[in-house]
Amino acid sequence: MDVKILFFDDIFSELFRKVHDENELVWDDNWVASLEKALVDPNNRLGVTFTLIKTGEIEAWKKIVEKEQPDIVIMDYYWPEHALKKYGDRKKGGEISLETLSQMRKAFPNLPMISYTIKPDQQTMEAAYNNGVTLFMEKVAMAVPEVHNTLKYIIIYMMRSK
Repeated sequence: MDVKILFFDDIFSELFRKVHDENELVWDDNWVASLEKALVDPNNRLGVTFTLIKTGEIEAWKKIVEKEQPDIVIMDYYWPEHALKKYGDRKKGGEISLETLSQMRKAFPNLPMISYTIKPDQQTMEAAYNNGVTLFMEKVAMAVPEVHNTLKYIIIYMMRSK
């Protein structure tokens, strides 16, 4: 089975990377590298090949989804620099993803979507689920290698259910 994952995160955006220096990006860059290694490294035992497409262009989500035709979307919940640009307020970073998730769900009703953030609360998760997310995860937990394998199995399950 081949699984194409479209990975939306502000750390891939030029806007975010311009504002934050390399020292601030180290944890995120290492987190992405470990997640990518876990997903993209072939695991012949499972018979699944994961392809990861990374983008920070959340405003162009529809064009990117139509072009890439992913099997699943993984999206960061909090986009502070995009919120500052759009609303003048970094604290509205969740609104960026909620708008996108809602529009994406309407345009692609059967596309599985996973969202994540650091230390989510009930309100954050409910908002994400109400706007069409299939599964919500905690970002820090996703950094743990043992969780990478669990994420693989969750994605495989979602593909079987698709």
